[in-house]
Amino acid sequence: MRVVFLSWEFLPRIVGELAWLVQSQIERLRKRGLKIELVTISDSGYYVEESAPNFRITRITSPVSPHSTIITWIVSINVEAARVVADIYHSEPDRIILHTHDWHFAPASSALKKALKIPWIASLYSLEQHRSLNPNSPLSSCIRTIEWHMVRECDFLLVRDEWMLREVRSALSLDREVVAVSNPSAAGWEDRVLQLYNTLVSL
Repeated sequence: MRVVFLSWEFLPRIVGELAWLVQSQIERLRKRGLKIELVTISDSGYYVEESAPNFRITRITSPVSPHSTIITWIVSINVEAARVVADIYHSEPDRIILHTHDWHFAPASSALKKALKIPWIASLYSLEQHRSLNPNSPLSSCIRTIEWHMVRECDFLLVRDEWMLREVRSALSLDREVVAVSNPSAAGWEDRVLQLYNTLVSL
């Protein structure tokens, strides 16, 4: 089994705390012997691959520029992400699982889940309703729509705490039961996530 992490932040690209959270999760899972593929953004403007034991990073860039908004950039980068993950899927016989972090790669993950029957877990750390200074703007409304679809289309949703769980249920009107509180900083986090991975890959 291999797990494909998709995150728009990873060191040295730091926008907020997500890069550090993803790095910590990868290291904890690697110590348990899990193979991790990370697809993330390249700030250099070039496609870059980096490898280490049980870990490969693929840094991708948008094939189109310039972009008028983050949405046009995200849409084009998701096309490239889908191509890279499809290559990973076809490169080895191992079963793979998608694990996305926040909303940025949700469109690609949704398409890959449907086309290739890949299990998809989403970790949600924040909501556009909280991040945006103008949550009713067209841009924020578009991002909220992506979040709305993500929490409905993923196979399982992970949030960090009970407050975030309540916010997701309220802000995104989520009534599905496939959601759990799983703080990646907590002791035993990797055991619970590995159990979830194994359950989904066996379905």
